[in-house]
Amino acid sequence: MTRTDTVRRHPDGSIDLDFYCKSATALRRQAMRDAKTMRRAGIGVLATVGVLCVATLFAATSAVAPRGSVAVAQITASSGR
Repeated sequence: MTRTDTVRRHPDGSIDLDFYCKSATALRRQAMRDAKTMRRAGIGVLATVGVLCVATLFAATSAVAPRGSVAVAQITASSGR
């Protein structure tokens, strides 16, 4: 009878557990590296957005009306008659 399974085996027919443990360890390490990269990228994006927000806020608050010019808002009430 011919075996058609795709399980890696030793010549004596037992499953090669060392091969699967090494593969799992390599995958786990790659996942940890990817997670660390994503965390660093997220921190970089948040820092950039924060700096842009502070810069925008600073630019908006430092804009002053020219001297001698006063803006007046006037509200008129309608009498309703």
